[in-house]
Parts: sequence; C-alpha cells; structure tokens
Amino acid sequence: MAEKFEFKELLNVAGVIGAARWKPTHVGPTIAPPELVEFGGDITRDRAERMMGHAEAGGLAIYGIGQLSYQRAPVDKTVVYPIDAYYAHGQYTSVIATLNRVAVLLDNKAKVDVQDMVRKMVLVDN
Repeated sequence: MAEKFEFKELLNVAGVIGAARWKPTHVGPTIAPPELVEFGGDITRDRAERMMGHAEAGGLAIYGIGQLSYQRAPVDKTVVYPIDAYYAHGQYTSVIATLNRVAVLLDNKAKVDVQDMVRKMVLVDN
C-alpha cells in the first residue's frame, strides 16, 4: 500500500500559512464549483474557498496542457508531462496546488523545499 500523509501535518511545515483540500461536486462533461472538504492554518473559510477556486481553475488548465501534449504524440515520451502540481509565486505569498486537489499557502519570507512539499501533498488521501 502507498504511503499516506495526513492533511493536518501540512500545517506543521515551517512557512505554511494555511492549507485546503477539496473535491469535485460531480464527475461529468460540465463544470461545477468544487466542494471544500477541509482547511486549516491562519486562513478564514472565505480565503480557503477562494484559494480552492483559483487552484481548481489553474489545475484544470495545467491538466489540459498535459493532455494536449499526450494527444499530440502518445508514443513520444519526451512530450508527456507527468504533472502532479503547480506553483504560483506572488510578492508576499505563494501557492502550491496538487492535482489531487490539495493547496498550501506559503509565506515567502520562509524557505520552503517545494519538491518535498509536493511529495507530501500528493500523499494526502483525498
């Protein structure tokens, strides 16, 4: 069985201001707002929902890039991007969002190992 990482443990990583995890409201050909499952840290529900919404929209776009690459040449492994997460850098804070629908808000004053953070985030059972 694959290793798991508890969502609440993300909040113990130095530099993490807050985190959220969510799920889609339905699976199908239409778009619908996602549902916030859990959030924590020094963020309000409103901020968690906004981060979730932005991360969901960005994640759909990033996932689409990977799919376009694959559809272009499914046998050419050099054009397939195994995307797990994306990082959006801001002036004071940054966000890491994973395609398993987990996001963390980071304080840019802290030095965070982004690769290690992503590894933890993709192990959250969501």
